[in-house]
Amino acid sequence: MKTTAIAFFMLLFASVSVFAQKELVTGSGTLKKESRSASSFKSISTSGSFNVYITPGSGSNIEIEADDNLLPYIVTDVENGELQLHVKKGYNIKPTQKITVNVSMAEVKSLAASGSGGFYSKGTLKGDKVELGISGSVIIDMDLKAEKLEIGVSGSTKIALKGNVTKVEYGISGSASVDALALQSESVEVAVSGSGDLAVFAEKKLDISISGGAKVRYKGNPSINQSSSGSAKVTKID
Repeated sequence: MKTTAIAFFMLLFASVSVFAQKELVTGSGTLKKESRSASSFKSISTSGSFNVYITPGSGSNIEIEADDNLLPYIVTDVENGELQLHVKKGYNIKPTQKITVNVSMAEVKSLAASGSGGFYSKGTLKGDKVELGISGSVIIDMDLKAEKLEIGVSGSTKIALKGNVTKVEYGISGSASVDALALQSESVEVAVSGSGDLAVFAEKKLDISISGGAKVRYKGNPSINQSSSGSAKVTKID
């Protein structure tokens, strides 16, 4: 399995944190929307608790809804085609409600998140090779059309996928839950450790490597190459 991107994200999120005293800013309770201009981006990375809603379309529009006094502490930078969402250095924020970020993207290349929050599609997102790198307690709910999808997950992430992707690769550790029965795929590769629970659709080929108490359920009639240890289970869904 080619897991270069997955390995990159896992190393990124496993890096050692440096603890420092930060000023806490509590939300006012008054929500406000703020539009921000940005250069074009095909990738998004978040650090913190941001709920990102992605609409397919031209342009790279950004709209943030949060407590009005927290908006100045929410940073939106674009570097090398990647939108980076994070809290201003030296501060922690405590919102009274979920922070919502609405963006539009003509094409998706990669999405990465650490912490909490999530990525949600509002329509079918398109890309050639799409990479997802997730760490923490993140929710993913997406409709995708792509040639290839690579997913690297650690933690208790919940993922729901639908659409059409020719080849999908999953690298899962921890207690992640994946429901991709509605994601039509020809070839699927699964590598799971821990107590992950995956449900996938594979039309032609399914490669599985699982350990621990992981569970993999699948639909379709693929040829199967399986390696498992511990109490891991693989089950076909009729």
